[in-house]
Amino acid sequence: MAALAKNGPTPFEDVLERTGNGLYNYLVVSACGLILLAIGMDLFGFSLVVVAACDLHVTTSQKGILTSLPFIGILIVSYPWGYISDTKGRKSSLIVSVLAGFALSSLASLSPNWIVLGLIKFLSVCFSCSANSATYTLVGESCIQSVRSKYMLLMTCLIILSPAAASVVAYPTLLLNFEYYMPALGITFKAWRLLLIVLSIPSLLGGIAICFCHESPKFLANVGKNEEALEVLKSIYATNNGCSKEELGVTSLVLEDATVHKKMSIMRTMYEQSAPMFRKPLLWKTVQLYFIVSVIYVTNNTFLIWLPQILNLVRLELEREPTSEGNVCTLIAYTNSPVNATAGNVTVAEICKGTVEDNVIITLVISQCTYSFLNFVLSYLMRWRRIVLLIILCLSSLSGLLLGLVPNPVTSVVLFVVFTCTCLAMGIMASYFVELYPTSCRGMVACLSIMVGRTSTFVGINVAGNLIFTHCQATLSVWALLVLGSAVAAWFLPTDRPKV
Repeated sequence: MAALAKNGPTPFEDVLERTGNGLYNYLVVSACGLILLAIGMDLFGFSLVVVAACDLHVTTSQKGILTSLPFIGILIVSYPWGYISDTKGRKSSLIVSVLAGFALSSLASLSPNWIVLGLIKFLSVCFSCSANSATYTLVGESCIQSVRSKYMLLMTCLIILSPAAASVVAYPTLLLNFEYYMPALGITFKAWRLLLIVLSIPSLLGGIAICFCHESPKFLANVGKNEEALEVLKSIYATNNGCSKEELGVTSLVLEDATVHKKMSIMRTMYEQSAPMFRKPLLWKTVQLYFIVSVIYVTNNTFLIWLPQILNLVRLELEREPTSEGNVCTLIAYTNSPVNATAGNVTVAEICKGTVEDNVIITLVISQCTYSFLNFVLSYLMRWRRIVLLIILCLSSLSGLLLGLVPNPVTSVVLFVVFTCTCLAMGIMASYFVELYPTSCRGMVACLSIMVGRTSTFVGINVAGNLIFTHCQATLSVWALLVLGSAVAAWFLPTDRPKV
């Protein structure tokens, strides 16, 4: 093969393209995908733990607080983690965050009351949330351009699959009938406590796996470590092509968009890294992308969190009257009406059994597996990613508007699940953040996107919790129009250019 070496240094992107696509890329994508699956299982599985932790005597309002606490943690620390990722490295931040998150999640299983459980879980998410963005950034900076978007969508498949994976793990675990009293802590160790540990194990495995991957070569070049970056690229080339490192044929490289680093305080450094995103020419892109991200997250995560409760209300009404007609909103309104106060009390007694309802497991597994498969299919359509994004957002908006018009309860539930299909756009948005921003602030902008998404989710959970059970139809209609607004914003994204 012809060498790339010239009289001067070789541009970084040219060297990266020369490494090709092979075994190392598969390994780093698998490791990062496992981490994303782990944090998704830990985050969404916690809502199942809250339902099953009956011996903590948690009220409905306290359940809402417990469910929201992880999203508050993400909101608070996403910005600092973006700084750490951009200054200390993608790999380093992943190892620390994931392993610390595993330790704290396991420790939460020994919580004596719901307050301690919430605080420890809050701290756990404060660490693990770094992986939301650092994984995408690491993969984007370690793979050649032709496969970056595809790999990011494949990783998103695992995020989408995480609620189903958490449900599959939770169901048999919660069926275990055992009790072990621990007098030193004054607690009884039950199945839901074991579930907390089981849900955190994938984080441990992901943290170990990422230790065998290289640091992002682009990050190393951006901080002035060109020799280390070149060694990493040589190793990737040798792994992918099954040959020696020297065959790469490059003796030095240069990162054309490298940032000049000056000594300054941490706060000033964080400001300097984030300020360009909110100045021209990036300001419009930032506002545009963050608005779309907030709608995507608030639509999917909010209704995914409340889906078990909504399915349970629909199930109660169908058991009471199998021939009931009406959409989801009609059934929710009837079940929550004063006439049915007795049925509502029975519901609380039924739910607090320390297990998860079968219909919740089945719905989550079917819907999330379907979305994961569709996301896999979309990974081969990334050359038309803007068109795909528009189709996803329009389909979600249409489903939300049709919810109030379909009289059949089963069809209405299907439309409700389709309404959450915005999760299919998460990987597409991640690819935009990697490609439209310079290396120096790429980790920061990705972390802030997670911060924006989780903030909207936190607000959405509380808004939906207060409104969907009292003003269901109006809430869903306004929400559908909000999704349609994000589709309008997506229309102005850069057009898809065919890759040569």
